[in-house]
Amino acid sequence: MSLHKEAVRLFLLRHGPTTAPQGCFAGSTDLPLSGQGLAGLKELLPHLQEIETWYCSPMRRTRQTLDCLCQQGCQIKQPVYDARLREIDFGAWEMKTFAEIAAADPEQIVAWQDYERFAFPNGETVADFLQRTQEMLAVLAASGKQVAAVTHGGVIRAMICMALGLPPRSYLLFDVRPASLTVLDLFSNGAVLRALNLPGSFY
Repeated sequence: MSLHKEAVRLFLLRHGPTTAPQGCFAGSTDLPLSGQGLAGLKELLPHLQEIETWYCSPMRRTRQTLDCLCQQGCQIKQPVYDARLREIDFGAWEMKTFAEIAAADPEQIVAWQDYERFAFPNGETVADFLQRTQEMLAVLAASGKQVAAVTHGGVIRAMICMALGLPPRSYLLFDVRPASLTVLDLFSNGAVLRALNLPGSFY
C-alpha cells in the first residue's frame, strides 16, 4: 500500500479506571472514575502539545479523565462532546460478568460469536455501534492534522480495526488499557498504528 505523505494524526485516549467491579461489562452505565491509575496521564503531556481539536464522549468517566488531564497541565480549549464516542450499550448485560451472563443466558453467548449481526439484550446492536463509530472516525479525520478524542476501550478498538481495514471482530486482538493513549496516522488510502497503550503502564 502506498501512503501519501500528509496524514492526520489521531490520538485516542481511553478513560481511567472506574468504580465498576473487576470484569463487569460497563458500557452505558455512567460510572465515575475510581481515582486510581491516573498518574501516568502526566507522562502523556509531551505527546499532546500540538493537538488542534479535542473531542470527548459525554459520559462521566471520560469527562473526568479530560478534567484530570487539564489539571496536570494539558492545554485543552473548548472540547467537543459527541455522543457517538460513547461506549456500546450492553443492555441487560450491564454490570454483569461474563461468567454470570454465560450461566444465565448461554444461547446469547453463542449468538454473540456472529459479532456484526448481534444485538445486546435490551441494548445496542453491534451494527448501530459500528455505524456511529465509523461516522465519528470520519469526523475526527476531517477535524485537523492533530486531533484527539477521550473515549472508551470498545470505541478505540473498533476505530483501530476500521482505520487498518481489519474486520470488526478483530477488535479482540487489541487490549486497550485504561488511561492509555493510542496513536493512529490516517492517510487518504490507509492508516498506520503508531502507538498502543502509551505510556506503557499496566494495572
